[in-house]
Amino acid sequence: MNAALAMISAAAPRDGVEAALAVQMACTHTAAMAILAKLDSGFGTERRIAAFGSVAARLLKAYAMQVEVLRRLRNGGQQFVRVEHVHIHDLEGHHRR
Repeated sequence: MNAALAMISAAAPRDGVEAALAVQMACTHTAAMAILAKLDSGFGTERRIAAFGSVAARLLKAYAMQVEVLRRLRNGGQQFVRVEHVHIHDLEGHHRR
């Protein structure tokens, strides 16, 4: 519970929507870690381990999507592209074609 509260605090939600998302993110992450811990315990059949792995993968994908949603909420869905011009000069003074 302390780890989940720390994650929510670290997300520093700015409004109710971000707070709800931060809670979801903490719960999703906690559930994924709990399932991954069961994989390491040697408990269960191959089929059960495969099912746990599949569920963990889906939870981790959901968490990554939640992180992206939070990023978009904060940036207004805008992406920033910086274009730089680089000029390369031949040290010998020859032009290459």
